[in-house]
Amino acid sequence: MLELDKRTDRILPNGWCLLPPRQACDKGNACLTCDKFATDASFLPELRTQQHHTLQLIDERRQAFAARTGQEMSPDNVWLAGRTQEHDALGRIIDTLEQTGHRTDSDGRAVRGAGVAARTDALAAEHEQERRP
Repeated sequence: MLELDKRTDRILPNGWCLLPPRQACDKGNACLTCDKFATDASFLPELRTQQHHTLQLIDERRQAFAARTGQEMSPDNVWLAGRTQEHDALGRIIDTLEQTGHRTDSDGRAVRGAGVAARTDALAAEHEQERRP
């Protein structure tokens, strides 16, 4: 963690990027579902705020889409699928931090890759849809 303080590009508003210093990130803003993302309970307020804002953004964009097109945005819409995945990842991260935060043996340790399950669940569902005739 001391080394991360020297790397401002690895300090995020909701955690840290644990990508090795000589590697570059090609994921853009997909930190929540990256296995190199780590966070701890000190970021819970920011994570909760981010989850709330993500849900607000989803609601606003769905309403705008319906007003513009007269149809509901389908769940397989690329933008909606990405935001839903982010919201799910945030929920899993928050749940994990809340669960580990109540255990006396955790001492507030960082949780690494807590949102990865949201990415793998979404990929598994996508592959399952492709297999169906």
